[in-house]
Amino acid sequence: MREFYFYSEKQIHKTIKEMFINFKVHTVSEERIKKNNFINQNILLIVGGDILGGINKSFFYNNNVVILYTTNKLYNNKNILEAKIFNKQININKFIDEVTTSFVRSSFHHEDIKIIGERIINKTTDKEVFLTNLEKDILLLLIDQKQTEKNFLLESILKIKKDTETKTIESHLTRIRNKLFKINSKLKILSKDDKVFLTS
Repeated sequence: MREFYFYSEKQIHKTIKEMFINFKVHTVSEERIKKNNFINQNILLIVGGDILGGINKSFFYNNNVVILYTTNKLYNNKNILEAKIFNKQININKFIDEVTTSFVRSSFHHEDIKIIGERIINKTTDKEVFLTNLEKDILLLLIDQKQTEKNFLLESILKIKKDTETKTIESHLTRIRNKLFKINSKLKILSKDDKVFLTS
């Protein structure tokens, strides 16, 4: 199940859980946020701004953070530049859509890996490597479909006509295999004839 951690200065935890029914919502305290013991997590902060000054920059760099300001003033803090920021004027439905899109796009769990942004991480060992956008798209498609044809990858992701003679797709697959191996994932990408398979 998709999930995120949530902190608010106001008692709206029940409301947030009702708004994001497709997510498991973990409510956390201000103290835990400031302890900065989160890595590679989706985090929603609904704040007036003052708490942000006490949070280390690495918190925003190491996690996928969305901030909703409850005041009209903008909080000028370079530490939060990595976060996605909204103010209280945003339409509630747009806010739900934006947060959902941000968290779904940026976080994906499968077997022993999780993909956060452009990082692929072994959930057991915390080893991680970066994926290119194309590598991420290919891997997510394989996770979704388990097997596909090389021609489909060429046309849908690489935007290359299927009758073009190219080894481009195998090059990308080899790089993804090497990255899965580097983080000790059990996932394997196999190629046979014109098909590509994902196994574990």
